[in-house]
Amino acid sequence: DIVEHQTARKVVRKSMIRAAGCLALPLTILYFGAYVSAARLHEDITNVFFLESTMRFRADAMFLDVTTTEELWDVLTSQAPKQFLDIFFSQTDAYGNAQQRNVTQDVWGDWGVVESFNQIQGAVRFQQTRKTTDDYNMPYNCSTAITCQLCRENEGFQTIDRFTARQPVNPWCGPWGLPAGSTGRRLNGGGGVDGGSNDTQAEEEEEARRLRLVRPELRTSFPAAMGQAVNDSFRFWLFPGETQAQTRERLNYFRDRKWIDQDTYSVEVRMYLMNAELGRNRLEQLTMLFRFSEAGSVYYERELQTIFLQFHQSMMSMGADFAFFMLLLATSCYRVWHMWKAFLASNLFRHLMNLGTAWEWIMIMIGWWNIYGFYQMLVWEGQVIDALEPVHRRGWEITQNAEDIEKVDALFQIGEKASKGLASLRIVFAQYSVVLMFRFFVSFGTQPRLAIVLRTMQNVLTDFYHFLIVFMPTFMAYVISGSLIFGRRIETFATIQSSFGACFRIAMESEYDWADMSAEFFWAAALWSWSFLMLVVLLFLNMVLAIILDIYNETRESSFPGEAIWETMAHFLYRTASYRTWVSDKTMEANLAKESDRGMVTRQDLETEYPNMPESQKRLFFEACRTEMKWEAAKDLSKKNLLKLTGSIMDALDVAHKAVDRVVTDEAEDPLATWIQP
Repeated sequence: DIVEHQTARKVVRKSMIRAAGCLALPLTILYFGAYVSAARLHEDITNVFFLESTMRFRADAMFLDVTTTEELWDVLTSQAPKQFLDIFFSQTDAYGNAQQRNVTQDVWGDWGVVESFNQIQGAVRFQQTRKTTDDYNMPYNCSTAITCQLCRENEGFQTIDRFTARQPVNPWCGPWGLPAGSTGRRLNGGGGVDGGSNDTQAEEEEEARRLRLVRPELRTSFPAAMGQAVNDSFRFWLFPGETQAQTRERLNYFRDRKWIDQDTYSVEVRMYLMNAELGRNRLEQLTMLFRFSEAGSVYYERELQTIFLQFHQSMMSMGADFAFFMLLLATSCYRVWHMWKAFLASNLFRHLMNLGTAWEWIMIMIGWWNIYGFYQMLVWEGQVIDALEPVHRRGWEITQNAEDIEKVDALFQIGEKASKGLASLRIVFAQYSVVLMFRFFVSFGTQPRLAIVLRTMQNVLTDFYHFLIVFMPTFMAYVISGSLIFGRRIETFATIQSSFGACFRIAMESEYDWADMSAEFFWAAALWSWSFLMLVVLLFLNMVLAIILDIYNETRESSFPGEAIWETMAHFLYRTASYRTWVSDKTMEANLAKESDRGMVTRQDLETEYPNMPESQKRLFFEACRTEMKWEAAKDLSKKNLLKLTGSIMDALDVAHKAVDRVVTDEAEDPLATWIQP
């Protein structure tokens, strides 16, 4: 066995790089596993799904069949099964037996229980935003203590700021009329100052509004109360401690006074449900939002956010958090150490500008941001518990008085802040899991066969960028064209965002609803869809595949084949089994660098220099050297080089042939001319 000295050094250096990458792979797997375990255990995804899917199903079953605002009020005030009062304010069990309001003085009863295990905390809030913040009074003949208290205080018809400030309103209730000189707008069903034509107009607008499930891309298209703060909205409360009949009376009061009218932008119904049975104690925020379009439609959406009241689920969760923190700390210290070495070598800027180093620092910084997120979760948990405690202590005794409302409102404010923060953190958790995927690429890039795939991804970027320059204007032209043709009647094309998503889905799936698209402007729809399929789906997408396959073939031909992944694993098994006598690559590289003047390296040289080197290491070393030498020889004899060499030889032969022909011709005419003339 004999190899060139330079080839031996190259093989040893490649082995060092491969060993470093492969040894980093277990740490990468541990880091990834610790993080995803910590995030998933904190989120408790499976149990959250069980809880939220039930609430989502109940809410959708109530509201998706509603077509007008009057039907919306019917759902809210109906005592029929599976309607709003039956689900959220039920006071009988599944067999019709009355449930207890309180079991003891310290334990809540079964009122306000939703789906057997979830209990409403404090109150249910109805809140709306309107075109203006002006009070909108309306005559009302009250007949009970609840309705008289509501109409005297004018709750729900004043902004939160004015209501909490207790600004004076009419001190008496009964045949309550508008104050003299009031410019209050007359609403459908009541006496006022406006003409009767407005009654008819309001009634027509109310009946024309239809309830639909809103798509996320349409949210920005709804009217908004510009310049209005949260306290400029209008709200009222429902209390689970009251009987179902009293709750229904409250809702009918606001229905009769037309709390929802043509000036309403949105209505939000929010409540907090405690669940202490499904794993950790948790507070579920349930929000049902109704958006009122000025076109006459009503759109519905629901949102659920889980707020855990216990930080760790188990010792496993604590262990995952600790493991992630320690691995992140170790990675940070390792990178700081390398940065310090680069600084001492006056090479800090180049070190930081290295793409791999920069990407590693980005992942480290996001990791510490996640640590801060875990800490913030703990802070929010404590704030929610502090706000929930006085509400929970009052139990069903919470009523309309200002002190109780202040406690409940504090819970809603803290709960809303915590739920928004937790929703953002969940996005960070999900995206960081994807970002960590790129750490695997660093380890995979040191294995020759896996490196071919990664180099293909790198090499394809240049052509892909140029492809996008041509593709994006074409695609956006179809997005805008589709929105113009179909957007008036098809919701998925109603906005540019939704049209972009619809076109992307057609491009990926090659499926679309032809019946809906061709219902109007048949030939325009046909031209749009057929040209889109031919140009975008068949031509452009297949061009992407052709680019990737072409570059993969080029990369594979120009890349060192190296060992397969199972050969690399066998190599490390040999190394592990003989770790006592295995000579490190660093030692071999140092010795080969000292003997740079040596032309060849033989087996006898290795045995003399490293008498205890295992036979398996010698065999693997010389096999790698022979493979490297074959690759270097084959690289010089590649097809491209052979074609270039052949072309060069043919050009030279052609020149020589022309010279010989000229000599032969000249000699035939004048034999001495070729020796005299140049």
